[in-house]
This record gives sequence, structure tokens and C-alpha cells, in this order.
Amino acid sequence: MSQIQNILMDVDGTMTDYFDPDDSTMMSLSPLAHLENLVMKKHSVSREEARRRIYACGDTAIQCLSEFLPALEIEPLAYFKVMAEDLRHFIFIPEDTVRFFHYLRKKEIKLYTASTNSPFMTLVKLSVGGIADEHSCPFLTGFYPGCMFKDPQGKYSPSYYPDILKHSRFDPNGVMMVGDEPVRDMLPALKAGIRYGVNIRRRQKEKWFRQDGGIYVNSFDVLTELMEENVL
Repeated sequence: MSQIQNILMDVDGTMTDYFDPDDSTMMSLSPLAHLENLVMKKHSVSREEARRRIYACGDTAIQCLSEFLPALEIEPLAYFKVMAEDLRHFIFIPEDTVRFFHYLRKKEIKLYTASTNSPFMTLVKLSVGGIADEHSCPFLTGFYPGCMFKDPQGKYSPSYYPDILKHSRFDPNGVMMVGDEPVRDMLPALKAGIRYGVNIRRRQKEKWFRQDGGIYVNSFDVLTELMEENVL
């Protein structure tokens, strides 16, 4: 366990979970639709005009919508609150996530997101569980959003994990990637040379098993035990 220095972690379905296990819907409206509504109200314009103004701010394929808020004259907190209120009807932060975050902080292991979510959106989602606000999350050292490297494929680019290693100068032997979709999280991370790959499936019967070069667990509590026992 002492070898692990940095953990990269997915957000949706990993840090968070869904109230309906058979439905991964997270919001009644998309982040874009929520922003359109705020622009419409702020500037008294149609939805079409609101969308035009949003797209005029930059390239949504490689930029996060929150980057456009100053140009649109929208208060970040207003956008934050409306999305958090929507999200709280669909997702929650499991207790094992919070316990694992505390464990990592106690062990001085640094935690970074590796997610399609922007830093802004990550904080919105974590705020649903009361562990973040519009400014920060005390458990996170940093963020590696899909838009960070300006690749239209974002997190799904073959270069995403290699780019993280290059940018961070992490020793891949001391890095763990945790996610809930092996094809998008664990497997490409392992392929990039990251030593530890973990997939969390909270509804699997087995506490843990090895497969595909990584470890599948049904709880962060189990992962904590494995790290403490140096099983990884």
C-alpha cells in the first residue's frame, strides 16, 4: 500500500451512485439546457438566441461550459445551484466513497479526478453529498477532466492517460486508476503503464476478484482492506 502515491478516479458511478440502479440518468435537464435557461432569463432572449450566445463563447468539444459564464454574465453560483438541485434527485454520494476519501487523506495519498466531468461539474456533483462547494473539495488534490488536453475525444482519447502521466510526471508504478467502466477506465489506464487498475461494481456479489489485469471490488471499504493488507 505504501507504493501508491496518487489515485486517479472517475466520478460518475464511481464517486457517485444512482438512486435507480437500472437507470443512469443523472439530470432532468442537461448542463447545456440549464445554462440556456439562465441566459434566457438574464438577457430576456429566446432559447435559440441563448444557445447561439453560448456556442459563440468557444468550442464546446474541447471546453467546459463553465468557462463561458463570465462572457455570458452568469453568476457561477447560480449555475452551480440549479444543477445541484437537479442532480440530487438522481444521484447520491455513497458512504463508502466518503470513508475512502477520509482514508486517503489520512494516508496522505493524493486524489485526482480522471473524468469526463469538468472541475466545476465535479464539485456540483460532490456537493450533493455535502463534501464540496462551488470553490473546492477538501479531499481532491486536482482534476484531470476530459477537456484538459484539448482533444475532441476527451477522456476517450487513446492519449488521455499517457497525457496525464506526462503532465503530472507521476511514477506510473505509484498510480492507481479507479472507475466503474473497465473499457473506459481501468483497461486504458493499465495499457498506459499505470500499475494499479480497480473497477468498482457495488452490486456484484463477490467482495473482490482479479480479472483483466486489475481488481474488481464491490465497495471502497473492500479496496481499503486490500490496500491495508498489501493485497494489490
